[in-house]
Amino acid sequence: MKLVVTTDGSDRSLCVLPHAAAFAEAAGLPLVVMRVLDPWHDAGDEFALKLDEAIAKVSDRWRTELAPKIEAAGATAEIHIGQRKRGEDMYRSILREATDLDAGMLAMDTRGAGGAVRHALFGSVAMSVVSHTEMPVMTSGACIAVAEKPAPYHLLITADGSEGANAVFTEVGPLLAGGGVKVTLATIYEPKFGDAGDEPEMRKAHARLEGLRGRLPADIDVDIVVRRIEALGGVDTAIMEVAHDVGANAIAIATHGHSARYHLLAGSTALGIVKRSELPVILARSGA
Repeated sequence: MKLVVTTDGSDRSLCVLPHAAAFAEAAGLPLVVMRVLDPWHDAGDEFALKLDEAIAKVSDRWRTELAPKIEAAGATAEIHIGQRKRGEDMYRSILREATDLDAGMLAMDTRGAGGAVRHALFGSVAMSVVSHTEMPVMTSGACIAVAEKPAPYHLLITADGSEGANAVFTEVGPLLAGGGVKVTLATIYEPKFGDAGDEPEMRKAHARLEGLRGRLPADIDVDIVVRRIEALGGVDTAIMEVAHDVGANAIAIATHGHSARYHLLAGSTALGIVKRSELPVILARSGA
């Protein structure tokens, strides 16, 4: 499997690259930087050439432009120039090319300057990619530099207790088989009327996470955190606080949970984390 970063060539769309490179190195995944070429748009200026010659010329130019940007990000990556088919939606082109590359995870900035990721946060292509792929997608809503943190790479995986939210284990778990990533499993406890009380409810939540530990590779280092939500606090805020406290490099979360507040399409916890987090967020799509 590979980690494929998709870009439109702009500096903004490459903000996710250093984060993707750090994860790929820790997980032992080959890194690919991919840009998808629309022959009828991107090669149109080369009107004096045949289409295949124009495509080759633009592809060579894009590779030349991407190479120093990858080097500047401190990454080592293969460069792949894909092609959009006539009439094909850009998100379908991205997913088709990524599948052909044997991608196990995609990485994309959610606010590019043009092309595939030019729209507002999850305005179109990024949302379509997340909604239609079965592989996890690393996103960076803010162009935040990679923080210097002690090894190993530390991933916070959060789940709300629903089976739909547990999709994150199915999708992200296989990427961690190399054993180079430390994991903290976290859940946020929200007191509700009729609960047995903080202590027994938090024990139950801890036990649920212990059960989910078995969905991850056996040889990785795993901690478990259950945190009670603060009065008037948000789940997204609590998750980001846990990530900060444990020194996480990234947050992984499913895009759907057991209530409307957890649904990415409803603009809730996962989306709130993407919008506000200073860490990259790995989104795992759930069919729930």
